[in-house]
Amino acid sequence: MGLQQERAIRTRRLMLKSAAEVFDREDYASARLSDISARANMSTGALHFHFANKEDLAQAVVSEARGILWRASRLAYEKNSEPLQALTDISHTLGQLLAWDVVSRAGLRLDNDRSRKGREQFLHAWHACVHRLLDRAHQEGGLAAQVQQQALTCAIVASTTGIGVLIKGGEGDRIRMAFTGFWQGFLPGLAAPDVLGTLNPGGTNDVVDYAVNASRYLPYDPEDAVGTDAAPSGVT
Repeated sequence: MGLQQERAIRTRRLMLKSAAEVFDREDYASARLSDISARANMSTGALHFHFANKEDLAQAVVSEARGILWRASRLAYEKNSEPLQALTDISHTLGQLLAWDVVSRAGLRLDNDRSRKGREQFLHAWHACVHRLLDRAHQEGGLAAQVQQQALTCAIVASTTGIGVLIKGGEGDRIRMAFTGFWQGFLPGLAAPDVLGTLNPGGTNDVVDYAVNASRYLPYDPEDAVGTDAAPSGVT
């Protein structure tokens, strides 16, 4: 990679981080390109050289965030062979990233902003991931007999997404507590009795820490998501 290309990549990442910081503070409609360019210490013209308009920049933040969160979900999934614990660990991992990574947090909020088109990429992907893991748990005999998978999938997605949208920066401990409380109340009605005792609603610390740290510092490459069965379907 040449020096000019490296500089262009660094500039783009600076723009995305600056945009994420503004989108995290303002809603999409209120955010201004002039504020974003000022935060990145560059002219609005330079910003337009890389992004055609505000929506183009917002979509770039969403795509970057989706890649970070996808990588984290894949890593947490690969570290856990029990599907319900994997689901719990993934939710804790995503919660920690949303608390500490402004790009992830802004991307999720932009994806749920009703003033934008092309929304809910995260919601659909998370729904597919939860459905896949619950289906695997059912096949392995890990679900309680009375569980209706479709209803439980919708409940888990709605609850965890709601927590995620409310997350603010630096709230890692509070978010860990919120997800732990959710799973403490939810798992007893979800897991088969012989599986329930093996599950940790607080998440597996080593798994969560590994997935969060690896995902925060590795840039996302879209090609990583192509042609792999390592992650649950929908974690894209």
